[in-house]
Amino acid sequence: MSKQVLNVSFLAILLVLLGCFSGPVKAEKKGPVPELIRILEVGKPLSYRNLTIVPVYFSKTQDNKQYTTLEDALKQKWIEITEIEGGRVPQVKISNNSKHMIYLMGGEILTGCKQDRILASDILLAPGTKDLMVPVFCVEQGRWNFTSANFYSKDNLGTFKLRSAAQTKNPSAQSEIWNQIATENRKMGITSDSSAYQAAYDKEENKAEIARIERTFQNVPHLYEDTTGVVIGLAGRVISVDIFANQDLFKKQWPKILKSSALSSISSNLAGNITQKEAVELLQRFFDLDYTRKPGIDLGVEYIYSDSALNISSLIYEESVIHLAGFPQEKEKADVIQERQQEQRIKVIK
Repeated sequence: MSKQVLNVSFLAILLVLLGCFSGPVKAEKKGPVPELIRILEVGKPLSYRNLTIVPVYFSKTQDNKQYTTLEDALKQKWIEITEIEGGRVPQVKISNNSKHMIYLMGGEILTGCKQDRILASDILLAPGTKDLMVPVFCVEQGRWNFTSANFYSKDNLGTFKLRSAAQTKNPSAQSEIWNQIATENRKMGITSDSSAYQAAYDKEENKAEIARIERTFQNVPHLYEDTTGVVIGLAGRVISVDIFANQDLFKKQWPKILKSSALSSISSNLAGNITQKEAVELLQRFFDLDYTRKPGIDLGVEYIYSDSALNISSLIYEESVIHLAGFPQEKEKADVIQERQQEQRIKVIK
């Protein structure tokens, strides 16, 4: 079966060509994120109920490196993740005891120790890195006692709302994350003594429904061997974008992304799906943004963009995009921010 793909940069190229005949042409956008967008192709969507998966491909190879993931590193006992002495909610300590680079994805859930946490951003650990202080947020508000000496993984990822909030790294995001967990657990009839996000995955009814959604999307023709990312839609709007350095890294992280998307799907009673064109149009918006550049937590550089409409973070290493995570902001939140920006103030005493 042949793929049906749309090139993300087609519209931009068309406008440039038209510009050649109608006046000055705007200088081409440069940088690792625009260069990534240039080589993207978007495939045909696959939908099940209110969830849509749109595969993303590269038109040419970008990065063939093999990246060791959190689960791989834990199995090999290459990584150690612990509480900082005495424990601190917004930080944990990570050591890479191997000779390999280890990639940790923002939004991954660390289970155990004094309370479960969610990683605030992508991290590329250098070989031999010791006692690196890493920003995290709590996803288990009601516990502060050790259940294990080290953190471990249950192969879970935060939902798109939790990931988007954590990605801001803003301390105020902690309250938003706790409130979101409480709201979702209440909607799904989940009771947890420690208000744990993990409880949503542990509920038997959720396990069965998540497994049904996973079976629907696993090994389908639309997710070809060369898939490097996905645009995900829920109830008729795009909720997340995840694009990785290569097919291998995508395949390793895809089960977590699918599982967290399935959880969001079953917690929503709204209907609707997104189209291939909507996915392309969103990615085109990523091209012209002015990204802020800052050092990565260990290796690499982060390129970040955030406003009332988009929250984007991309980890770059040796000029290659290891992972780009993008979250369109909810319309209600964007409208409130926009209204605040445009408000007309009235003098109390004229």
